[in-house]
Amino acid sequence: MGLGYALTEELPCVDGMPVTFKLRDLGVLRARDMPEVDVILVEEPEPEGPCGAKGVGEIGLVPTAGAVAGALEAFDGVRRYTLPMKDSPAARAISVGKIPTKTQRRSRSKWMERRESWR
Repeated sequence: MGLGYALTEELPCVDGMPVTFKLRDLGVLRARDMPEVDVILVEEPEPEGPCGAKGVGEIGLVPTAGAVAGALEAFDGVRRYTLPMKDSPAARAISVGKIPTKTQRRSRSKWMERRESWR
């Protein structure tokens, strides 16, 4: 989630409606685009939580975009200030997040209209 937010995920809308509903176009990362992750499990029960549980899963997402921006700057010397960082070498290497242009969307719509008329 954090890497997708930093590199490829976006939800552009026109008149309040998303321009696409395909996860691939929205930039949601696939498993093959993820680096290997080492999970370090720390078990320390929370007396206030149900069955000793505590929720800390998404707190790790907060610094991810900044860490990715810093790593990319170290890699290519370009400081990026907007998200997603689609202009980065890392984002270009990922197979998702290619939202069609207005012209491509229009031609898809015309194709869909023709296809519907054939039925």
